[in-house]
Formats: sequence, C-alpha cells, structure tokens
Amino acid sequence: MAASAAIAVLGGLVLGLLAATETGFGERNWTEAVQAHGRLQLVGWTAVFVAALAFEFIVRLNQRGPLPVLPRMLVLCGLGAGALLEAAGQVWNDTAGFIWIPGAAITLAASVGFAIMIWRVRAAYPFRLDLQPFFFRLGAGWLALAGGVSLLAVLRADAGVAYVSDTHLAAELLARGFVLNTILGVGLRAFPGHLGLQPMPVRRQAIVMLTISGALLAWSAGAGAFDLPGSAPLRSVANLAYAAGLALFTVWMGVLTPLRNPAGGPNYRVLVPVAWLGLVAYAVALAVSSIVDFDSSLSIYQSGAVRHIFLLGFMAPLMAAMAHIVLARFGTGRVRWEPLLTASFVGLMVAWPLRVLPVLFTDSPGSAGRSILGVAAVVAAVSLAGVATVAAANALAIRSLVRGMHH
Repeated sequence: MAASAAIAVLGGLVLGLLAATETGFGERNWTEAVQAHGRLQLVGWTAVFVAALAFEFIVRLNQRGPLPVLPRMLVLCGLGAGALLEAAGQVWNDTAGFIWIPGAAITLAASVGFAIMIWRVRAAYPFRLDLQPFFFRLGAGWLALAGGVSLLAVLRADAGVAYVSDTHLAAELLARGFVLNTILGVGLRAFPGHLGLQPMPVRRQAIVMLTISGALLAWSAGAGAFDLPGSAPLRSVANLAYAAGLALFTVWMGVLTPLRNPAGGPNYRVLVPVAWLGLVAYAVALAVSSIVDFDSSLSIYQSGAVRHIFLLGFMAPLMAAMAHIVLARFGTGRVRWEPLLTASFVGLMVAWPLRVLPVLFTDSPGSAGRSILGVAAVVAAVSLAGVATVAAANALAIRSLVRGMHH
C-alpha cells in the first residue's frame, strides 16, 4: 500500500502535473505524459493497492488461511515494476523505448498470476447462497483482460504513443471491471459489519453483477479500439446501464444511510459513505454525458474528467476511508498516525472537484483552468503522500510486533 501510493506521488502525479499545466515534458510530449501518467496511476498505484487489499480480504471473508507470501509479492511487485518500465519506456522513448513492451508483458503476467490466485480461493458458501466471492473473481478476470489489451496496445504503438482508443479501453476495463468489482466484493461483506447495514440478498447481487458486467462488455464492443468499428450510441446505452447498476447497489446496500445519523461510532462510519458520494457523482456524470452526447464522443479532456471522478473522487477517498479499518484489523489493533490518514482523506475530497470541474464542460482549458488542475495535482500528491506515510508506519509497526512475538 505504501509503495504503490509512493509511485502515484513521485511518478504518476508528477507527469499529471506536467501534462495538466503543459510545462516541460508535458508541453513537448503531452500525449506521452498523459499515457505514462495513466499507466502509473492505474497499474502502479491502483492495481497494486487494490490487489494488496484483495489478497487480505478474500481469505478472511471466505475463512481461509493466508495465501503464500512469495506469489503475492511476485504479483504485487510485477504490477508495480511493469508499470514503472512501461512509463519509463514512454517518457524516455528515444533511448529506452525498448523496455516498454517487456514492461507491458510483466504487467500482463502479474495480472494473470493475480487472477489464478484469486480463483483458487474456495468460497465459504455455495454461490446460490452468496455471490460475494464471485465479484472478486470477476474483478481478477477483468484485470487480466486489461493487461492483455494493454500489451496489444503497446505492440501497436508508434514512436512512444499508443492509439488513444486502445489505451482508453484498457483503462476502462481496469477501473470499471477490476477496481469496481473488487470494491463491491469487499463491500457486500464488510459494509454490513462495519456500517451496520443489512446484507444484500443473492438475487439482488446477481442483478447488480449482470448489469455492470453486461454494460462493460457492451461499452467495450462500441469502444472502437484496435481499428474495430466503434459506436457512440452503444457506448451511451452501456454507460446508462452501468450507471443504473451503480445506483442499484448504492440503494439496495444502503451505503449512504449512515449519513442520516453521522454522530457517534468510529469515524470510518461517516468517511466510507462520504467517499461513496464520489461513485454517485460518477454515475450521474456517466448518465448525463450519455444523454447529452448520445451519438458523439466526449473530448479527451472530458472523458478523462469523468474517469477521474471514479478514480480520484471515489476510489482514492474510499481507499483512505477503508484503510482506517484495514490497518487496525489486519495490523496491530490500532492505526498509527490515524489523524494524518483522516487528513489525507479530506485532501482527496478537496482535490477531485479541482481536477474534474475545469475540464468537464470544455474541450480545452484556458490558463486559469490549467492552474486549477495544477493545484489539484499538488493537493492529491500531498494527500497520497500522507496515505503512503501512514501505511509505511503501520507496516513497520506490524513487522516489529511479529518479530517481538518470534523472540
């Protein structure tokens, strides 16, 4: 968790800042900066962070022993190292472009390894009683597919730049497929216990799963990647269906109900629903943009803004909120430096509107808009640095506790 957040701060957000403000490398090689930023944020940070949590959650939620350490480390290090090689191969394409393809191959191998490990964990209950473990399996499958799509995109790339439609497909498969299904898989079991919500009946779980997966498949079919014919109307219908799936889960799970009575209880009881408001905003943005631009595509800035509502407005704050639970329950029993973790959550909630609003309604931001994007990158970097620091402090505390027990 600490290492992946550090990749986001020291690599992904630096490139994002240069691209957003169009300075230095971000001005001369804007597309390469944006694509390398995307790889570092989606794989080097997001995939590593979510996969690390998934390894911990899936065994506990299915009452199994921990997965072996070496394969877990190989998967997590492979995802991180692959993303770093991919980004470096793009940024320094003239001298180090040859490492781009091996980086993408390592990412794919790690993604497939993750999927194999997740699928091998036996479910605690039959799927007819509880589909929750299958959300993890679906998410792992989408990650492997995203890795394959990404490698194909790199193989087709020219002079350090991949086709935008190819990279867009890989990004959406990873975010909407892997990240969301894993979060829903955790939420189905963790939210009733930690937020005091009612478990979701298996029939409703199935409706959510089929709606979201069907919508993502339909969107992918209309994406126009790899020189295949694209369809804006198909993408719009798929986006509406995906937004409907998110709304169904939110309402049926009752994720926002703790906000009616926020007083009392641990702070994550409020932080998790507040982070979930980002997913509601994402669903609204998907639905509205699909209706307004039903038969045409959003600009590259606008589609990026909508994706950042999901990643920076929902996933990042939710990870900080859930870390309040994870670092205590899976660690020493309490969170070291918890106020810094809460402050980082607040920072992320401030950063995402600054990142999204300047480019949500325009094809190209002016100098003021670019300045606001730069501020968003700095706030996000400081916040994620806080998350990385807290995760590292707790990792060291866990290690010293384990060493003390052995001695």
